[in-house]
Amino acid sequence: MTPPNAPDRLTRFVERLGAMVGAEPDIQEVPPREPGDGEVFALVFADVPEPGFVTGFTYGLSPWQRANGQPPARELCITMRSGDQAWARVPALAVAALRGFCPFSPGGVIGYMKPYVAGSGLSSLVLAGPAPALALPEAIDLADSGATPEDLVRIVGAYPIHASEREAIRSRGPATVWDSRWDPYDPGRPAVV
Repeated sequence: MTPPNAPDRLTRFVERLGAMVGAEPDIQEVPPREPGDGEVFALVFADVPEPGFVTGFTYGLSPWQRANGQPPARELCITMRSGDQAWARVPALAVAALRGFCPFSPGGVIGYMKPYVAGSGLSSLVLAGPAPALALPEAIDLADSGATPEDLVRIVGAYPIHASEREAIRSRGPATVWDSRWDPYDPGRPAVV
């Protein structure tokens, strides 16, 4: 078992992700709400899963969850059809602000007061499985050998949505958006509700 706060845990996570997506990330630190909560990083992959896309993963939620006895350990992932790397930082900003207040469970929604990225109307997130375009497993094993449940980090997809969609999901459930004709990778898409 790899201890949750082991210094090489971030390195292992980055190596495993890099091998899965075939690229190395730009690692950007995001200031946490409370310095004592530990570090939060945005792992930014340009042109992943293909040119014209940006993908971002968080790192900082899973060690915090383990240290505070909140299994299963999770990290968030976003993929957008954009060259703007600000999209890749969105989940890390949410983690930095909401650790301890939000379980970051699939099916949940997270709201923000303004659009996440300038020029887009998307100001909330709906959480679900990782983006199908990435073909990732549901969990990443951080053990060198003999994995235990504590060595697994579940990947939760973060999909930007409009405030009206967030409210519809809260009142009628996630199918309100998922069953509509929408492009979850389009930063300029119109609201479906």
